[in-house]
Amino acid sequence: MGSQLPSPKTLLEVLEDHINVDADSLDPVFIKSLPIRCHDQTSNQRIVHDAIIDPVNAAIVEQTVRELKGQAWDEVYVLALARIAATVLPVISGTVLSQTSPTRANDKEFVLMDARRRHRAYLSAGIPADRIAIKIATTSAGVQAARILSDEGIRTLGTTLFSVPQALAAEQAGMFAISIYFNEPGAHGDPSIWPDVSDPATQHPMAARHLLIRHAYNQLTAKTGRSTPQLKTASYASPREVMTAPALGADHVTIGRNLLEDLAISDKMPAYRKGVWKVPVAKQIKDQGEAFQWEAWTPPTEGETAERIAVAVANAAKVDPGQLPAFDDGTDYLADGVLDKINAADALTNNKLEEGLSKFAVWEKASQEYIEALQAKLNA
Repeated sequence: MGSQLPSPKTLLEVLEDHINVDADSLDPVFIKSLPIRCHDQTSNQRIVHDAIIDPVNAAIVEQTVRELKGQAWDEVYVLALARIAATVLPVISGTVLSQTSPTRANDKEFVLMDARRRHRAYLSAGIPADRIAIKIATTSAGVQAARILSDEGIRTLGTTLFSVPQALAAEQAGMFAISIYFNEPGAHGDPSIWPDVSDPATQHPMAARHLLIRHAYNQLTAKTGRSTPQLKTASYASPREVMTAPALGADHVTIGRNLLEDLAISDKMPAYRKGVWKVPVAKQIKDQGEAFQWEAWTPPTEGETAERIAVAVANAAKVDPGQLPAFDDGTDYLADGVLDKINAADALTNNKLEEGLSKFAVWEKASQEYIEALQAKLNA
């Protein structure tokens, strides 16, 4: 019998060869089915809501409701989430993350309380402290709280992040990672908002900002010798965007379920076709038939990434002033109101930060209504 040639790697496996892949999912069965072992598992209020109402997790949620009879809905929410996250832990190699409530992202004392109770809940679910991180919005209150939490040994991640000042504030706060949003929240619900471009690494409006953040962190480490937060990129809308992460200097890439499925179909990437917004690759193949085309993906060299960073820095004057890499200006981003003032001065950051928090709040409210109805039913 002749020897068989090995099957080609999927694009997801090829990506994992160049960057750490994280799963934006709370479904352990799905994560385990992937051709790679994901590093971290992250989520937001929408993903948590889907997990809370999933019949697969009904026993966990109902048990938690009964155990916490008489307590507020959000105590049930936090503990049930921790127990669901514990089912994911065995199928990943790294950290599980829990995002603090978006409704009081500007209230430092609330952020501290919420982060601490989430951390306690994860510990109570059997998750080791070194595999827990709390996602916190990069507002003044958020980074101030993160500094305190870091000193207490609680790891944090700066989320809803769009700018260099937010990234530098996260570094000063001792955060272990940041999550840069590649697309604004609205782009996932409105195709007219999504930048439909053939080369996101050079044409997408967030690419330059991403490169500036990478540059600022590189220069900060070179100047001080300090390590900087892990750079995760999230909020993608297409496989083509996901594959820009290595070129933009990310350390990890956070990918939702639909795109993980897309990247696990072939060893190649769908050729660019304008107007394809959130259409699964499998459906594109079915709908387009022989017209569907693939193309090879070529990983960037370190030199290419460095060149992109240089171009982004050279063109920084064309970016909002708040985006210049001012890592050496002595700014104390943790001082009262400093980051909020900078965020407000940058229209993109200000608008998208508020948009993200408001959208997450809608999903958190849906979870509240679901849990309160369940409390009324089970604890009558």
